[in-house]
Amino acid sequence: MIKVLIAEDDGAKASIIKAELIRQGVEEDNITIADSGVATRACLRDGCFSLLLLDLALPNRTRDNPNPEVGLEILRLIVDDHEYPSPISILGTTADNETLESYHDQFLELVTQILLITPIDNEWKTSIRNVIARLSQPDHLSKNHGVDVCYITALREPELAAVLKLPISWGSEISLGNGILVQQGTALISGTKRTFICAHSPHMGLVSASFMTRVLWEKYRPKVIFMTGICGGLGDAELGDLVVAERSWDWQSGKWLQDGTFSSSPDQKEATPELIALARGTVGDAEQFWRHSENRPSSKPRIHVAPMVSGSAVVENSELHARFFAQHRKAIAVDMECFGVYFSASMSSNPAPKFICIKSISDLANRDKSDNYQKFCSELSAYVSFKIVERLNLN
Repeated sequence: MIKVLIAEDDGAKASIIKAELIRQGVEEDNITIADSGVATRACLRDGCFSLLLLDLALPNRTRDNPNPEVGLEILRLIVDDHEYPSPISILGTTADNETLESYHDQFLELVTQILLITPIDNEWKTSIRNVIARLSQPDHLSKNHGVDVCYITALREPELAAVLKLPISWGSEISLGNGILVQQGTALISGTKRTFICAHSPHMGLVSASFMTRVLWEKYRPKVIFMTGICGGLGDAELGDLVVAERSWDWQSGKWLQDGTFSSSPDQKEATPELIALARGTVGDAEQFWRHSENRPSSKPRIHVAPMVSGSAVVENSELHARFFAQHRKAIAVDMECFGVYFSASMSSNPAPKFICIKSISDLANRDKSDNYQKFCSELSAYVSFKIVERLNLN
């Protein structure tokens, strides 16, 4: 799917460009027109585009005079500062020979080509056709990542709140129009500005988590998806321990037989091996966070790289633990979302994301639940996940 942003304040010129794009096979619903610098920056911030056609002389606001410096600043924010997701191709456009002559060299330092758009000239149409043909090739579509890291949580408090405390400069909350609220942010990591999004599920459970993961992937194309927060512990797990879910499945998937027994049929999905390997090396980070926390469990956290079972029901019956162990003897935790995220992420076509769920045990999945450590556990899982981001090669 090719998405195009036309940054153009001249309505007639924008219509000509749009008509040519449609003639070349771009769907009309995938073409966005922004008539100012402010509108262009908003579109870049909220969407992921394959192609940007940027007018050389664009007003900053709708009623301002056109100014080439506006377009140059937008390009610097994309190319140099990585403030916005970069389209695969960026072309300059103009109908003014004088502007083209004056700013040709400056723009060509930041764009691949400048098109002189006139109603009677066909050269620019040929260039458009060639770019669209190139963007239609699978090898280019597969590289169209939008943001670096996506954080997904099940709860707004305390899980999303813990993510928002990370050393990331977060923007204001925006609505995607389907019950999902998203915040975007940036952080400087090893001298490179990295882009982030975060959101919490509008409802509890596997279906909601899977739906949200799909929506965020389609809109932002993240390179990496983290799910952080809290979970229930199984076996020898203790409060405050960290679980790296190397695989997950729906423990309720299967068939009830006539004799009243349940025959399970789990469909296990595995996290990205690279992320699992990096998570194994965060023992020191987890201990450091524990040492500097006030309201914390008495024992320092252990890291369990083990299966996490998921289901659509809250588990308060410890008798169910035997069923979990029957499905996988090394199961260490249970939640209501992990498998939904893994299923949706694993089914994503190019650009496929890396993904992992890292949660901390705030209860032992029985009747004796406690909210005492939910804040600590949420912040611990978010903190460790960010340490992984700092060590991850996102290029």
